[in-house]
Amino acid sequence: MRLLFILFVAFCTVSCMDFAKVAPPIHDLGVVQNVEMLELGRDLYVHGCSKCHNALRITRYSKKKWSRILPSMVKESAFNAVESEAVAAYINAVLHFEESTITSAVVAESP
Repeated sequence: MRLLFILFVAFCTVSCMDFAKVAPPIHDLGVVQNVEMLELGRDLYVHGCSKCHNALRITRYSKKKWSRILPSMVKESAFNAVESEAVAAYINAVLHFEESTITSAVVAESP
């Protein structure tokens, strides 16, 4: 029984770490505006999108690819307008953060 509990705790810990990679928490993005909407978007992405399929790492796709994927996924999910906007805003915030992080790293490495 104790081994089962230890395995369960280890699984939960690994799962939580994976969600942080898949959908980073808002505080990791350094965002200070529209935090509530972005939190809603993250929650919907993590829990709503994964009802039908695994939630994929947001940065797996470019903004251009997301602009093609998102409308059909929103339609499939039956999110209302506010929820759809929140998910799109969250995805864009993550992509913007990733873009700015990469740009900063390249600038820092330049001689």
